[in-house]
Amino acid sequence: MSNDYTITLKPVYSQTVATPSGLKIPDGWSLSWHQVETFKALQDPNVEVIFNTAMTGDGKSLAAFLSAMTNRTYTLAMYPTNELARDQNKQVQGYKKEFQPKYDPQIHRLTAAILEEYVITGKLPSKLEGLEDISTLYEILLTNPDLFHYIHNFYYLRGKIDNPDRLFRRIDEKYKLFIYDEFHVFSSPQIASVINTLLLIRHTANHRKKFLFLSATPNELLQGFLENAGIKPKIINPAAPEVGAYKFESDDNNQDWRQISQPIKLNLPSDLEPNLRSSYTWLEENIEKVILKFFQDYPNSKGAIILNSVAAVKKLLPKFKAIFEPRWQVRENTGLTGETEKSQSVLEADLLLGTSTIDVGVDFRINFLIFEAADAGNFIQRFGRLGRHKGFEIYQAYALIPNFLVARLFKDESHLLEDGETYERISFNDAIRNSWIFKNDFARYPKRWGGIQSFYIYSILKNDGHMKEKYPDIDKKFGTSIQRALGIKLENMKAQYYRCKGEKKDKIIEEARSFRGSSQLDCAIYDLTNSDEPEAERFKMYNLPGILSNFIFELWDEVSFMKKAENAGVTTKRFAKALCYLKFKDYREVREDWHFYYPGNIREFAKTGKVQALKDFEICQPHGYGINAISDAVGRRKLVCFISDRDRNYLRATLGLPMHFQAYPLTNEPEDRSPRYTITFGQDALLLETLIWHWKPKDDEGWIC
Repeated sequence: MSNDYTITLKPVYSQTVATPSGLKIPDGWSLSWHQVETFKALQDPNVEVIFNTAMTGDGKSLAAFLSAMTNRTYTLAMYPTNELARDQNKQVQGYKKEFQPKYDPQIHRLTAAILEEYVITGKLPSKLEGLEDISTLYEILLTNPDLFHYIHNFYYLRGKIDNPDRLFRRIDEKYKLFIYDEFHVFSSPQIASVINTLLLIRHTANHRKKFLFLSATPNELLQGFLENAGIKPKIINPAAPEVGAYKFESDDNNQDWRQISQPIKLNLPSDLEPNLRSSYTWLEENIEKVILKFFQDYPNSKGAIILNSVAAVKKLLPKFKAIFEPRWQVRENTGLTGETEKSQSVLEADLLLGTSTIDVGVDFRINFLIFEAADAGNFIQRFGRLGRHKGFEIYQAYALIPNFLVARLFKDESHLLEDGETYERISFNDAIRNSWIFKNDFARYPKRWGGIQSFYIYSILKNDGHMKEKYPDIDKKFGTSIQRALGIKLENMKAQYYRCKGEKKDKIIEEARSFRGSSQLDCAIYDLTNSDEPEAERFKMYNLPGILSNFIFELWDEVSFMKKAENAGVTTKRFAKALCYLKFKDYREVREDWHFYYPGNIREFAKTGKVQALKDFEICQPHGYGINAISDAVGRRKLVCFISDRDRNYLRATLGLPMHFQAYPLTNEPEDRSPRYTITFGQDALLLETLIWHWKPKDDEGWIC
C-alpha cells in the first residue's frame, strides 16, 4: 500500500433539458442534453450517421432507444459481446415497461447459438429461413455486428438459387435505425466492414436509414472514412467546451443537473512489472489485507475484478471463494463461463471476477473495482464501470497497470497527475490517453485487405442480373462511393483477388471477407473445471494457443465428444470444424512455454513479406498429454499466416500491437528454445502484413519489392 499513488475523481453531473414538444416521457423522468440532441438528430432527414460520445453511465442506451419507444422506429442494435446484448435486452425491456408504446414492439436478443437453436427447434431448412422469420417477428432486434456483416456479404444464401438481396433487403426494409454500441472496441477490419455495409445499404435501401454509433471513446478512423464518402456524421458530445453539458461540482443550482458518477478514490500501485504475472501476484498478495479488509470495513459493498486473462480469473476464483464465502458470494463471468452462470453472476455476486465479457457497457451496481487495462480506451471503459449508482458509503478503485505507465502519469516532467490531488473526469481521461503507449490502428488495412470485401460486393452488384435490374447503376454507385471512402481502386482489388484465386489461396480471401477473422485454431472442449456447471454448458470452443499456455487437458476423440454432447441435448454443429477435442481438467499455476515449429524454409517465407496459406506446422511443448496428436491436427490444417524474422517482443514494442494480438514464436530447428521468428494467424496475419511487408530482412539481403 505504501507504494500506491492515490487520487480522487470528482462526481460528474449531466445537464438535463426541457422535453421537446410532442415527446412524451414517463412521469418523473427528465432527459439529458445528449439524449434530446440524439432524438432530434434521429428525426432530422438530413442526418444519416450520428456519433454519441456521452460519458459512460450517462444514458446513451436511452438516447438510442427513445425513438423506438415513442416514434415506432423499428431498430436493429448491435453489441460487441453477448453479455452486453444480454444486459441491454433487460434495459430495453425496462424502457418498454416504462414508456408503454402503443404499437407494443416485440423485442428479441439474437446470437449465433440462439439462431442455431431456433432453426433446429423450428425444423427449418437453414439459417436463411431462421433469419427471415426472426426479422419478420420482432420490431426491436438486439444482435452482434458479425451477423449483420455476414447478411450484407451474401452469406447464408443458397448460391445462385437465391437472389443476392433476398436476405439483406428484408432486413433493411424492416428496420429504420441501426445502432452500433461500444464500437471503439473494434479495429480497422471491422471499420472497413461497416463502411462496406453502410454504403451497400445506402445505395439499395428504399429510403434513407439512420446509423447511430455509441461510444465514450469514438474512432477517428471510422469518422474519416465516412467523410471521404461524403457522409458528415452528426457528433453529439456533451463534453465539448462549447456545449458544457457536464459539471463536476455540487452547488445550489443542481435543479437541471443529474449526477451520473459518484466521487471515486483511485489507487495505482507503482511497482507492477510489465508482465503477465504481475496483476495475478498483486491480487494474491492483497486478497486479505486490501480486498477482504475493504469488505469488512464496508460490509454492504459490491465489487468487481476485471482482468485480461481467463486463466487468471479461473485460478483466482477458488482462492477468493475460500476467503469470502459464505458471507460474500463470489462469481465469475468470462468467455469460458456457462450461460446460466453468466446470466446470474452480475446480479447475484458480491464480488464478480471477469474479463472482457463484462468490461464493455455492462451496468454494475458496485462500489469497489480492481482492473487491468490493455490500452487507454480500455482503461477508461473499465474504470467507467464504477460509481454509476448511489447508495454506497465509499467508491474505491485499484488500477493494475505497469510501473512505467504509472511513472509517466506521476513522475515524468509533464506531471500529468499529482499524488493526493483531486481531478475532474475529462482532464483525467486526457491524462490517461496522453500517458499510454502507442496502440496501432492499422490504418492501412482497409486499403490493403478491406478492399477485398469491397470488390466482392461490387462484383456481385455488377454481374448479377437481378441486382442490375432492381437497382439501376448500383455497381457504379457503390463502386464510386467505396473507392472514395477507403481510398482504393477496385481494379487493383480485382487483381489482388484473382491473384489469390490463381495461387489457390482462397482461405486468405475468406479471412479478408470475415468480420473478426476465422477460427482456424479453435478446439472443442468439455470443461470439467466447474463442478456446479450444468452438463449442457460444459461443451465450449476455445483457442488452442490459450489452451496450451494455461490449461491442463486430456485429448478426446471426436465421436465420443459428439455423442456426449448430443446426450446432453447440445447442438453439435458448431463443433464440427474443431481442430481437436479436449477435456479441460485444471488450470496451470505457471504458464506453459511452447512454440510453433515448421520443417520448411522459414527464412524464404519471411523474406517475401506476404501472407501465406501453409500446412505442416507442429507444436513444441515440453509437457502435456496428447501434444503429439494435437500437433498432428495442426499440421494437417492449412493455415492463413504471416511470418516475420523479428522477435515478437520487438514487434510488439516497435509496432504498438494490441495486447491480445495473436503473435507466437516460430522456429525451424526442433531443439531451439529461443525462436527468433514470429508467426501470426488469420486476421492478425493480414493486419501485421500491412505494417511490415516493406521491411528490410534482418539478414540484409536486399529490399522487399
